[in-house]
Amino acid sequence: MSLKFFAPLILSAVVFLTGCGQEDTPEAALNEIKIALAERDSKKLSERVNLDKFFSATYDASTVALAANYDEYSAKYPDDPYFQHSAEFLQTYNAEHKDLHLKFLDGVKAAFFAKLPEPATPEENPTAYVANEFEKIRQATDATIKETRIDDDRATVILDVQGDSSLRGQFIGQMTFELAFRRDEKNRWHFYAIENLDELTPALVDKAEIVWITF
Repeated sequence: MSLKFFAPLILSAVVFLTGCGQEDTPEAALNEIKIALAERDSKKLSERVNLDKFFSATYDASTVALAANYDEYSAKYPDDPYFQHSAEFLQTYNAEHKDLHLKFLDGVKAAFFAKLPEPATPEENPTAYVANEFEKIRQATDATIKETRIDDDRATVILDVQGDSSLRGQFIGQMTFELAFRRDEKNRWHFYAIENLDELTPALVDKAEIVWITF
């Protein structure tokens, strides 16, 4: 199992880093997500985002984005077994292993909220290792809301994410996310998707290749 399979999902999680506002707005929802992650409060987080649905939908969207530019990745990373076949192989492989991969992410989520200590090596406890790496990346990253567009019960928040001067901050660098929110019948906003995942995927693949770890 390779950590890089999960990079688009793990790295995209750093978008939950900023927000403000008193009334219920997409920005307020984002701020509550930021606080819930900082406090490791899974209940508070679940009030603003269904992580299981987000992970599943993002997994499928990432598979489509990877397959769309498979030949480019294959030429750029010829030593990566993941890119030594075809786009059709990738789609079939991901579909067949989706439950296994999402189970791994569920373990990462559990390890994160349980505050499991960092293992001495990734192999010792892979999910705890990834959870601790996420926390380090979260602390090394800042974000600024550039724009919010609201269309009835849907909204898009444009978020600039910037890493600090640390190694992990430099690894993140600068990325712009377009976050999709929707409003429920109680006028509460909920995050549910990254709208520009296809644009971000090439950069996320490059970052994943840097931290390629096989368990």
